[in-house]
Amino acid sequence: MNYKFFICLLISNFVFSQSVKLEERLPLDYEVYRDTNEKKLKKEYEYLNSLQFYGFDYKSFDNLKIRGFLIQPKKEGKYPVIVFNRGGNRELGLVSIQMMTDFLGKIAEQGFIVMGSQLRGSGLSEGQDEFGGKDINDVLSILDIIKTLPNADQSRIGMIGISRGVMTNFLVLKETDVIKSCISIAGIADLDQKDRADMKSLYQQLIPGYNENPKLELEKRSPLIAIEKMKRKSSSHFIIHGAKDEKVNVSNAFDLYQKLSQNNISARLKIYEDENHGINSHTDELLTDISNWFKTKL
Repeated sequence: MNYKFFICLLISNFVFSQSVKLEERLPLDYEVYRDTNEKKLKKEYEYLNSLQFYGFDYKSFDNLKIRGFLIQPKKEGKYPVIVFNRGGNRELGLVSIQMMTDFLGKIAEQGFIVMGSQLRGSGLSEGQDEFGGKDINDVLSILDIIKTLPNADQSRIGMIGISRGVMTNFLVLKETDVIKSCISIAGIADLDQKDRADMKSLYQQLIPGYNENPKLELEKRSPLIAIEKMKRKSSSHFIIHGAKDEKVNVSNAFDLYQKLSQNNISARLKIYEDENHGINSHTDELLTDISNWFKTKL
């Protein structure tokens, strides 16, 4: 299945305004979701009937067109908001229809607005990915959009970051105090990963100024350093990691948890003992962990 095609269908008909006008898209016509005989959603996707899926364009601080997405319950009411920070870089890690329906939609179904940015430098956004540089402002601009949503409870905003998104989490927290609680999944604590020699090549490609002063540029993006500079020390944190993570060593989770604790910031740590980077074998448990955490903390 060509998910890039479907994501382009989902995220279309946008307006260039921070007070965005949303165009609804729901993937009812695609075979993977639909019962072809009865022309309705398959049983395992019936929860989609309770949700609205939207796409929009918005302007980042430097006037680039950035692609965003939003999922919310259809039922009227005020809902807490969860900002989702994607992983990967450029095209890798783009938030797909499958991610929206099979993962983020199941979070929204529990009574949350879930939204986020595809970030600059993907096929759906202008600009160049800077891996923790100007792309952080793409997420901060999402926080401005939340202020315009009539059904958003602005006093209850959380964040989820996966992999690269954990770096995004903590760099955003350094710039704003509106985030009440945060979940960080399979993320790095320090960008200078001794066991990932391949990351140097990525940094050379994406991070401006890296070749001239790598230490300085990595420190700018370090979650451990950002924790010391967080604006809202009362925020709560849930660090989740797979013990058999093949991309980001589980030691990073312990480092993040320890740094938060040393700074008297409320934190919980959970290690999935037999899991990899994607925590692919315990998705239902992970979704339950996420929903229960935010129902308690937001």
